[in-house]
Amino acid sequence: MNLNLVTFDFQSADLEAEERNYQEHHVALARRFPGLRFYYTGRMMRIGGKDPERYRAAILGYDNADAAAAAMRSEVIAPLVADTQAHLANLGSISIEGEEIVPRAVRGDGARCFIMAAEFDLAEAAGGLEAAERHYRGVHVELARKLPGLRHYLIGKIADAGGAARRYRMAVLVFDSLDAYRAAYKSPEGLELSRDEQATIRNARVVRIEARSEI
Repeated sequence: MNLNLVTFDFQSADLEAEERNYQEHHVALARRFPGLRFYYTGRMMRIGGKDPERYRAAILGYDNADAAAAAMRSEVIAPLVADTQAHLANLGSISIEGEEIVPRAVRGDGARCFIMAAEFDLAEAAGGLEAAERHYRGVHVELARKLPGLRHYLIGKIADAGGAARRYRMAVLVFDSLDAYRAAYKSPEGLELSRDEQATIRNARVVRIEARSEI
């Protein structure tokens, strides 16, 4: 599976007008990408009292990199690029090659959801990265997939950082709401996962998105 996380601001300070154009025009165009398996959009949220780096985010998923590349060659691209140039600013993007651990159980008709996306490195000790990968896949991922209320769970290695220094892996977890996410991490499964995170995850960068499932 190929997954793309795009973050951006709007060019204009008239957020009401920009939001209306984004929802009615930009999202409508992006939904027409051939081969698009899922499409989340949403506003990025404050974490620990800190404002997010950018205002909005979108996550687009395809079966593989070839399907994503084909979508970028479709007739949708020209009008979408034009709208991006006219309305969006400060774009950032991350592409990962990964897999669905928990298949999507979110409606694709604009249903509300909450997304936690984290890019991170793995803690290496004896055995190096290979041993760290085995623990991550065999222990950490298996703990995370048991979180109550988890509606979609994707993991992967970061494939294209746009020339910037990036972390090694990314995980995307989707819940019905922020409250559901918080409850999941307070559960016995969530507490065990949090303990393993201390031993497994390093240099994490987390974004939270108040999102909609567009497809």
